Amino acid sequence: MSERAQVRPIRVMIVEDHADFRALMEILLGQQPDIEIVAQAESLAEARAQAAKFELDVVILDLGLPDGSGADLVADLRQGGNDVRVLVLSASLDPAGIEKARSAGADRIMDKLTPVEEVLDTVRYLGNA
Repeated sequence: MSERAQVRPIRVMIVEDHADFRALMEILLGQQPDIEIVAQAESLAEARAQAAKFELDVVILDLGLPDGSGADLVADLRQGGNDVRVLVLSASLDPAGIEKARSAGADRIMDKLTPVEEVLDTVRYLGNA
């Protein structure tokens, strides 16, 4: 038996409607040995379908989706009773949207301009909580 216990990667779903930003997140997270991207979605409907298929640790979620608010996904995940953590990472940080996401149970809310290391640290913190 090894001295170090095998730790599985943090399973992440990226929900982002902007393909370029989603691709950048995929590259950034994909380079991390302790993080595994298991699903991606560009809409609320697609995110709901993906969330039902995979066991997730962290969802990185944009609030402004083409078919609704990302806060609605937070509410769905909380009603489902799973332990997934939600990091809202959005350029749309209007007070009403933030309050809706907080009320729904988002774990952290950050601006897309947040430094990369802070985003990675937050994903790791949430994934190990």
